[in-house]
Amino acid sequence: MKFQKIGTKKIYIEVIEQIKKMLDSGELKPGEQLPPERDFAELLGISRVSLRQALTVLETLGIVEIRHGEGTFIAFSNNGFDNLNAFLSRISNESDPLDILEARKLIEVEIAGLSAKERTEEDLKAMEGILKEMRKKIESGEDTLVTDLNFHLLISESTHNPILISVMNYIGSLMKQNLWKVVKGLSLTTPGRAEKYLEQHWLIYNAIKNSNSTEAKKAMLEHLESIEQDLSIGENLLLDK
Repeated sequence: MKFQKIGTKKIYIEVIEQIKKMLDSGELKPGEQLPPERDFAELLGISRVSLRQALTVLETLGIVEIRHGEGTFIAFSNNGFDNLNAFLSRISNESDPLDILEARKLIEVEIAGLSAKERTEEDLKAMEGILKEMRKKIESGEDTLVTDLNFHLLISESTHNPILISVMNYIGSLMKQNLWKVVKGLSLTTPGRAEKYLEQHWLIYNAIKNSNSTEAKKAMLEHLESIEQDLSIGENLLLDK
């Protein structure tokens, strides 16, 4: 396998692009095992953290299968290959999911803090209603992605600041347009994960209800960092144990 050193683009994207080229050329084939993680990272000239980011995305797309204790194997299907093409196409034309998450961590934390100061009883009622709706969807096995996003949009609306509301609506539209929706959607299918996010939402809600700006910001940051960890794109989750 002739892997090349990785350059300066988003590292995990470059790894994915290189593997796609090798799949296209036939150099990598279904069932073939990739090099051991440490050796693979050295071949690419990147950290093991960055390598794991790429492999996590590839596993989510159905391109590789990570067998604990055995290694990582090419296991793509036609559907997985379509997912890979769609992923790279969208990444090249739209905002990177990692950039969106970074923006959310900067913006939504402050929005939550302002919401705790500016929210009305009507705002609280709407937030509580959406959280109860989310609980029902979880119990019935329905997807909660849209409901989850709506809760965050309601928080921005409760600031009664038209600029912040517009910014959050724009971020929400980006989340719907690119593969972030797919990745997060798959993340929510992990047993117990939707329930965990709902619990975190209630913590945010209660801090806002209690007009505690500091706690609202803290709860929002912890929630977004939890998403980052669950998607295996944060160093805290990916660092060697």
